[in-house]
Amino acid sequence: MGKYAIVFGYWSNIKYSVHVLVGALESYRSFEEVRVFLSSLDEIPKLIETLIGKYDRIAYFQTLLTTDLPSTYSKLIQLNKRLKSLNVTSVGGGPHATGDPYGTILSLNFNYAFVGEVEDSLNELLGLLFHGGDPTEVRGLAWFEGGRIRLNGRGQVKDLDRFPPFAPIHRLFNPIELTRGCIYACKYCQVSYAFTANLRHRSVENVIKWSNYMFERGIKDLRFISPDVLSYGALGKEVNFSKLLELFEGLSKVREKGAKVYLGSFPSEVRPEKVSEDIASTLRRYVDNDRIAIGAQTGSDSLLKAIGRGHTSEDVLNSVEALTKHGFKVDVDYIFGLPGETDEDVQATLNHISRVLKLGGKAHVHTFIPLPGTPYALAEPGRISPEVKKKLLKLVGEGKAYGNWLRQEKLANEIKKLREVGVILITPKRAYDLLSLKGFQVM
Repeated sequence: MGKYAIVFGYWSNIKYSVHVLVGALESYRSFEEVRVFLSSLDEIPKLIETLIGKYDRIAYFQTLLTTDLPSTYSKLIQLNKRLKSLNVTSVGGGPHATGDPYGTILSLNFNYAFVGEVEDSLNELLGLLFHGGDPTEVRGLAWFEGGRIRLNGRGQVKDLDRFPPFAPIHRLFNPIELTRGCIYACKYCQVSYAFTANLRHRSVENVIKWSNYMFERGIKDLRFISPDVLSYGALGKEVNFSKLLELFEGLSKVREKGAKVYLGSFPSEVRPEKVSEDIASTLRRYVDNDRIAIGAQTGSDSLLKAIGRGHTSEDVLNSVEALTKHGFKVDVDYIFGLPGETDEDVQATLNHISRVLKLGGKAHVHTFIPLPGTPYALAEPGRISPEVKKKLLKLVGEGKAYGNWLRQEKLANEIKKLREVGVILITPKRAYDLLSLKGFQVM
């Protein structure tokens, strides 16, 4: 039995992130001293109480998604209060903690928050938690000290090959991450702001190694994670076709053994402006999925420019045409209620959806959610008018559209309420205002 225990909060929305963290732990020499436990949020207090006395130190790690908070924030607050009384250190990480380290610590009661990527700093964090180290030595850490939140930069992994894409020792498998980072920095999306705009790619050799590893353990459907699978091997906006082909050729050797390769479908969508006839035919030759996911987000070119998408509405239509020509079914993402959206923008999107449907595509509809860490973090929640909802529901009934936009509209309003009551803080000023209300002398 190890000297130290780490308890990870674990449920379906965050399981991939947890697997990556456990995999990083497995790669450290100090791993032999650590025992890992996974638990649902409701069961964590009971689990930790059974561990007290059996381990020298216990820590609780929680990946946080903003979209989970409306259903979990009150439980997290009470849990962290209880853990402090038990001398158990709690650490929040993930997209929400990166976007709102202030609220993660001051409102949700975590001892520490991780800002950015964790794997490279995790070993230093273990030293802090279990051996009384110095928080200033842990890159990407935030903590409360001297009446203020202190931030020690942002964590970043430069070489994805240094860590496994999942947790092999614990047999916690998930899709293999191909690329991290996104250079487009769309104003509504947390990816560029959580992982930076710097593109980093797992090497072809490493991808094939772990693909074979999964296949040899009975996982025949191989899926991959990328903000844009067509960015693989690239440093900028251009497609690195030779590197992409090298990846496809490597994966084809795993396919020959009986594996199925899924690329271009969730969670490895493609950007529309990168799809050409050559790309579409190449995908058809090397992948097993018959559906491709494309991000359009809006049919309005002025709104596309405002949100920083980096492509036109016509690019989307061209990509749908090329992909359907080569036998793919195409799902096109749209977001209604984006900041600055006008009635004309909404009509342009509806018209665009009609053109996509005529080309054989299908609409995947979303409602805008303001997420911490993005330029739209303090924007109003997205709203879809009753007239537009009626049109979208008709498309759903006809099998031409799908999505959780009604739930997302409700969720966006709940997140706004959490901002209003101070659970979500986002900015230093809002954090200091809260501290002042609590009687702290802020610096």
